[in-house]
Amino acid sequence: MSRGGKKLTKTEKRARRLHKDAQALDALVKDTAAVFRSSSETVEDCATECDRRRDDLEADLKYRRLAYHIWRWRPGAEELASAMAELIAENERHLAAMEQLGHRFDGLTESKTCHELLGSDVVTDEHVRRSLFPELPS
Repeated sequence: MSRGGKKLTKTEKRARRLHKDAQALDALVKDTAAVFRSSSETVEDCATECDRRRDDLEADLKYRRLAYHIWRWRPGAEELASAMAELIAENERHLAAMEQLGHRFDGLTESKTCHELLGSDVVTDEHVRRSLFPELPS
């Protein structure tokens, strides 16, 4: 005898999964809208993004530089080495920009003038949903 009584059909399983997905999406939309209603939480969110991007870029640069070191002197790999050098340079520019923006957001975090809370009538959950997930039904 099965533990839960009758087994679910594929349709019932799919309906449950879709319901769980819809609940998760609703929670994400509500959390995002709440962050975007608060200037201080938005600043913190942006500062965190800069931190994550810096970490990712630093890791990417380690791998790219190693690959470049391996391939830059190989005969016939000049085009590859040139493209990798450009990628490294672009990642370095992006890293510098993320560092500058991160410092800027850190300064805003400490600023007393950058704290405003908007109402749910200004930043609605539905606006956030339509902006982030326009392909999904409301």
